[in-house]
Amino acid sequence: MKKFLYILLPLCLLFSVSAQAQTKHALVIGIGEYLDPEWGKINGDKDVAYVLEILKDAGYSDITTLVNKQATKQAIVNAFKRLESVCQSDDIVYIHYSGHGQQMSDRGNDERDHRDECWIPYDAYRKPSKNYSGEKHLVDDELNVLLTKIRRKVGDGGKILVVVDACHSGDITRGDGETVRGVMDIFVAAKEYVASVFDSSAKSSTHTEQWITISACQSYEVNIEMRSPSVGKLTYAIYTLVKGGNVGTNSEFYQQIFRFMDNNRGSLTQEPQMTGLKRNYNISDIIL
Repeated sequence: MKKFLYILLPLCLLFSVSAQAQTKHALVIGIGEYLDPEWGKINGDKDVAYVLEILKDAGYSDITTLVNKQATKQAIVNAFKRLESVCQSDDIVYIHYSGHGQQMSDRGNDERDHRDECWIPYDAYRKPSKNYSGEKHLVDDELNVLLTKIRRKVGDGGKILVVVDACHSGDITRGDGETVRGVMDIFVAAKEYVASVFDSSAKSSTHTEQWITISACQSYEVNIEMRSPSVGKLTYAIYTLVKGGNVGTNSEFYQQIFRFMDNNRGSLTQEPQMTGLKRNYNISDIIL
């Protein structure tokens, strides 16, 4: 009997460790109103409930949400750093951003179109001034550094999905009543605002996308919200497909998103994008 217990105990410990080896972490950012009124009102904050329903159904046990005033530049960066600190090898990470997008004049000469793409935190201003050089914009180079650090923690066996329901061009609100998540004007960063605002490791990791990203449109296109319900088109596409069980392979999922958005297009076409490590793991493992 003692010999049986000695064998059973290590087996129980082994199964316990295996069961805890993979944790699902999420960061959900939704911004509908901004400190700077020039951004105008959108419905990024309303996306959060739809995303949370997906994540809870998928068994996420660690979810951080930042909504409106909570989603300052520093709070977003801190949330990324927290993710890095809690993630372990083989963990699953889902990051969602719904809000305004804007392009910035490229500071590192690493963009073909000489423009960086930016997420717009709650406390970022639309235009440069003597008091604002762009330091509250969250530039793609900075995001790359933050995400690369998370990738190192979860390792090759970890799975990361980033969903960006924003755009990098367009008007805040079109004349026909369509709401667009972005602006046409390009933020011209002051010369003093250089890459020193983030980790020097950006030089070695910039644009090495070691995760899957689904974006609502191409960098030069507009991202028009759904009319009913008044939420992000990409967010609602993913929500509808997941609830309907229509995920499939990564390629099939992308085609389903494309068709949904094409069937619900506004006055202008937008083409969703899927980039990154599309063949290394299935998105279904992250959102189902």
